[in-house]
Amino acid sequence: MFAKEEEEETEKEEQEEEKAGSTYDYDIDVASPPPAPKAGFSHKRRRTETKPNSVPRGPTSVHRSSATPAPGARSIKRLRSGASTSRAASESATRVFALWKQDGHYYSGIVHSMLPRRGNTKYLVKFDDGTEDEVELKNMRCCELYVGDNVIVSNGARGKVSDVRELESRGYFLVEVDDGEKTTTSEVEFADIRIANRVLQNQWKNRILSPEAIVTVVKPKPLTDTATPSQRSLASIPGRLQRELAKTGFVVTLSPKNANPEQTKKSAMNAIKDYGGQLIDDWSSVFKMEGRHSQSNKRWTVTPDDFQFKEGVALDRVFLLADDANQKPKFLIALALGIPCLSFEWLTKATKFSEDWQPFLLSAGYSDVLSARVSQLVDLDWGNCSEYLHDILSNKVAPKLFSDKKFLCIGADFVPPHRGRKNASNIGRVTEAARTVPWIILCMGASKVEAVTDLKQVSSKELRTFDYAIVQDSADVRDLGPVTVATVTWIKECLISSRIVPTNWTQS
Repeated sequence: MFAKEEEEETEKEEQEEEKAGSTYDYDIDVASPPPAPKAGFSHKRRRTETKPNSVPRGPTSVHRSSATPAPGARSIKRLRSGASTSRAASESATRVFALWKQDGHYYSGIVHSMLPRRGNTKYLVKFDDGTEDEVELKNMRCCELYVGDNVIVSNGARGKVSDVRELESRGYFLVEVDDGEKTTTSEVEFADIRIANRVLQNQWKNRILSPEAIVTVVKPKPLTDTATPSQRSLASIPGRLQRELAKTGFVVTLSPKNANPEQTKKSAMNAIKDYGGQLIDDWSSVFKMEGRHSQSNKRWTVTPDDFQFKEGVALDRVFLLADDANQKPKFLIALALGIPCLSFEWLTKATKFSEDWQPFLLSAGYSDVLSARVSQLVDLDWGNCSEYLHDILSNKVAPKLFSDKKFLCIGADFVPPHRGRKNASNIGRVTEAARTVPWIILCMGASKVEAVTDLKQVSSKELRTFDYAIVQDSADVRDLGPVTVATVTWIKECLISSRIVPTNWTQS
């Protein structure tokens, strides 16, 4: 009797497993994938031709009444351990968080197949909500969660992962959501969450995937093509493959708090050289930065026409490398132009070079008016064509806060010396930084910037044509009628904050 009951129970379990597996449309020559988690409520805009596999539902926000995990939740892809050195044919397909470009968030899914493209391989990712998209490897991360990870649940609430102990065995994890009044802990599945782009870029650096770590549902066919003669030659020349940064220029700057500046700069310079990049002394080596003197060199004027990419410079893209955000001229000009300011670690810490520089973006700096570190405002496709440099002031992503405004900088330190002066290069750092201010303002969108040694150089009629007058220190501020007076600190605060802050703001 007991044997018969066990036989019936076994038959029943086999029928349930067969029923659970029938939801997958298996392709020819595929490895059996782990059943995907149930589709959760999606914030993504679905493509019109996409048909979801299941009806959307709300988040799992309460503890389950049953200890039985949801179908597919038993097998969650984990980072590969070092126990196995070969990839078995039956190895589970890789589960990932992948970028859904239509809203800029990352969602969970499975890597279905590889889509070879000339020079740019993509993968077909089938998301857990039934949608699918072609995704580059740089826009995927291993589908793992750690305690403390910031996530957004399907109802829009932002929370933190608080417990992942049941993730492997039962397919769910705990998320704490603090609404300001109380903290709610909920059971959540992968399909119930999404990851903000900036959170993933900043906090998920330890979950970056390599091509070797990807296992697809549909197994790729073995490549029969042999290497071309040029490829064989490249492989046989030591160091020849380290030209990944050919025609890429780098301006290097260090924060004032760097404890070992010489060693840091040396390491960066060696990495740039090893990867085939070019070290640039200053932005004036890439861009023509010239103005016009008048009134016995006591007045100087600059317009957008005076800031142009230099002809003959053999660069397709440029970056700024630094150990941390700072307020030195090189860093501030890069922020104003929308040139990505990256950590040295992009080149010095990676064991293998990656073109994906986005995870190494530094902050724009600390905003006193916002009491927060602010991210840079950059084009994430920066550098994929040389037009970024050739038409640098037309970069629409950069914060053009002073668009079409006219500025007057008052003070002798703002006026650069005429080229003919012999001691033109013998200046202090403070004066050098001050002379960069008009260029920073111009790069922030101003239509015209003038600098005078003294206000006497400007007539009352001319003064009324300016929108802002900039002085070095708040002690120099005085009433100039219709012209708004502000300090250099205000310029920096606007740039770092990516917004116009009140001119009467004072640093606390």
